[in-house]
Amino acid sequence: MARSATRPVTVPAPARAISGATRAPATPASSLRPGPKAVIRLQHPEPPDPQDIFRYYELAREAGFYSNGGPCATLLSEHLGYYLGSDTIAILVGNCTVGLMVALRGACGLPAGRRRRIITPSYTFTATACAISWAGFEPVFVDVEPDGWHIDPAALDEALDHYGDTVAGVLACATFGTPPASVQRSAWRSACERHGVPLLVDSAPGFGATDDQGRPLGGLGDTEIFSFHATKPFAVGEGGLIATRDPELAARVNRLINFGLEPGSRVSVEIGINAKMSELHAAAGLAMLDRIDDVVSRRRLNAQRLHDAIAELPYGLQAGSDRSTWQIFHVLAPTPEIRERCLELAPQHGIEVRTMHAPVVHLQPAHAGAEHGPLPVTESLGQRALALPMANHLPEDAYERIPALLRAACA
Repeated sequence: MARSATRPVTVPAPARAISGATRAPATPASSLRPGPKAVIRLQHPEPPDPQDIFRYYELAREAGFYSNGGPCATLLSEHLGYYLGSDTIAILVGNCTVGLMVALRGACGLPAGRRRRIITPSYTFTATACAISWAGFEPVFVDVEPDGWHIDPAALDEALDHYGDTVAGVLACATFGTPPASVQRSAWRSACERHGVPLLVDSAPGFGATDDQGRPLGGLGDTEIFSFHATKPFAVGEGGLIATRDPELAARVNRLINFGLEPGSRVSVEIGINAKMSELHAAAGLAMLDRIDDVVSRRRLNAQRLHDAIAELPYGLQAGSDRSTWQIFHVLAPTPEIRERCLELAPQHGIEVRTMHAPVVHLQPAHAGAEHGPLPVTESLGQRALALPMANHLPEDAYERIPALLRAACA
């Protein structure tokens, strides 16, 4: 189980500029809306209060240390590792995409000779494939399974057999931050071990999610990458995390995010990049970690209310999504036509919606030359998936208006 984010840590008192001020209680998003006709936004990012951030940032101010692993970054890394447990090493990065690039280089080495292919799903955000290409590798897209929308183990096996020793690694995804079933993740591991390639998991919005055995994403033993972007449930503004149990990989990643410099020297021993997290973002991360369990709990309750309200309608939910962090409320329309009807009707209902992920990655111009086999499930999902509003605090009328939109699309 994930450990509590509440821990005995001494932090400085608020600075004089805000000392003595009485903090107003957090204002729910619903009270900021003028009335029932206000648009229900797809997302309503809620980073920590500035006062909470500043309490931690005082550590950096007192030390005069604002980057390169200062007191806030050091503390956040330690606390994230403690939260994930199981000897997890937490490496902070400037954002998730650069985290993916660095993790790929750290785990798979330099693209050289024949080993240049990274197997990955096409049903994901474009950042996954962009990171593969920026790291110097070539994405090979495989299909996902129709229930959880994660890489199909059979498709992964087939691709590993087909491409053989040209495969440098596998970059799976915890789609929409929903943990794959433990048996599915075990199948990925077994396939990668048989072929001698590393397994990495892009779990961008999934920090705070737990698998079907109650274990936290990031603490399951695989190298896993998270996003702390403002739109994620762990809303720092910008930032990311690479979680691993491999000390050698962690040491290499720590070099790579600091220009490839050998620790304690000014000498690059390999080609690196500046991918470190600033002290200000780390301070926000510490404040966010204090409340992440409450944020995930609120979102799950909101998702359950929406699910109950649409239970009689013919829309599907992702398998295992009850353990997700619910960055967005994702549903699967029964047909592409009904999905399109939702998009047409949404402005009339005052609801911001989006298609996720459409077009799927292998159909996007930037990735049109990438190799792939048949992707029937991926293409079906891309035509039917619909993203609906989700936030820590949804307006009360959302639980009537969102079902009304979905119902009207089916009429």
